Amino acid sequence: MIRRPRAPHVLCAGRFLSSLLTVASLATVAPSANALPLYASREGRNCISCHIDPNGSAMRNDFGFNYGKNRHSMGEEERWSKVTVNPQLNDWIRLGLDTRFMYVASHQDGASKLGTSTFFPMEGTLRLSIDPVDYLTIVGAHGLVVQSPGFPDAYIARELYGLFHGFAKDLYVQVGRFRLPFGLHQEDHTSFTRSYVLPYDSQREDAGIEVGAIGNTWFGEASFTNGGDPFNQRASTFAAKVGRSSRAFQFGLSGYDQAHDSAPDDYRWSLYASTTRGQVTVLAEYVADDFKPDESRKAAFTEVVYRLSRGVFLRAKLDYFGPVSGSLSEEVVRRYLAEVDINPMPFTNIKVSYRRYNYVGGPDGDEYLTMLFIPF
Repeated sequence: MIRRPRAPHVLCAGRFLSSLLTVASLATVAPSANALPLYASREGRNCISCHIDPNGSAMRNDFGFNYGKNRHSMGEEERWSKVTVNPQLNDWIRLGLDTRFMYVASHQDGASKLGTSTFFPMEGTLRLSIDPVDYLTIVGAHGLVVQSPGFPDAYIARELYGLFHGFAKDLYVQVGRFRLPFGLHQEDHTSFTRSYVLPYDSQREDAGIEVGAIGNTWFGEASFTNGGDPFNQRASTFAAKVGRSSRAFQFGLSGYDQAHDSAPDDYRWSLYASTTRGQVTVLAEYVADDFKPDESRKAAFTEVVYRLSRGVFLRAKLDYFGPVSGSLSEEVVRRYLAEVDINPMPFTNIKVSYRRYNYVGGPDGDEYLTMLFIPF
């Protein structure tokens, strides 16, 4: 969650890089986006195939739990076939628990020592779903609080909603606090398509109502929410997403509009696409706040993932951010990622990552990350 100012201004490149690397690393204490588009693309499915939330992430259903148990594969592994753990406590109560722990270090070009070197508890979220009657699922979550004077926010996961589902034409209604239907739910929410262009972190929850329909291939979703603190503003935010899912090709078009009483609207749009060919999956997304390239902030990413074997993925990614042409801010940023993603056993994920930040006007910098993720 790299925070940007609401109005452009000139930043010292050195201070900007240092704070960027620190906040980008530490601000990952947000709800996880476990409905990775990588897996959706590989299997040709929508996020709701694995998760209770129509927008993906968080609480997993039976199929999603077994998919994780088999190390993100449709076929069962004989080695783990005797694992009988089950989050379904009875016919109507289900538990979930996600834990993330990271070590991160950063280094700015020309510096004599590391700018950041720390272990960080990114996430500890307990989830509960209840099915009191047919057609209704109630989901709630509670997460750890980061208590540090230098941290931007103490964050508590407050996912709480009722989902009315199972109707004709694959219709559903979601009411409460949930993630908005916008763009790709990436696991790395510091991705520039989230952090720079949008006025909010689209992987945090907002309060309101959502309606949609998700079929085997086509889907459409729309929400009306507060857009922020419910006691300091009126409900004024619309978000929507339409798209198609298949193993050969997936795409989605999203829009977001937040009205203000005494200021112009905040509006954004996103276009993403992905495809899988053999062991290779390619994903890309473009986000902007205007349809005129010379008058908009824009961000994009391209990611290539190679499945080396079951439970082992190699990832390369490019993030890009470009400000409004002619603005006072001259920062154009590119971030390069190389990553090894390993699932050595069910419910265990290890990521080893290297990031390189390039700025117009320098100085550049490096970031090194190792993360343990236990999704259950």
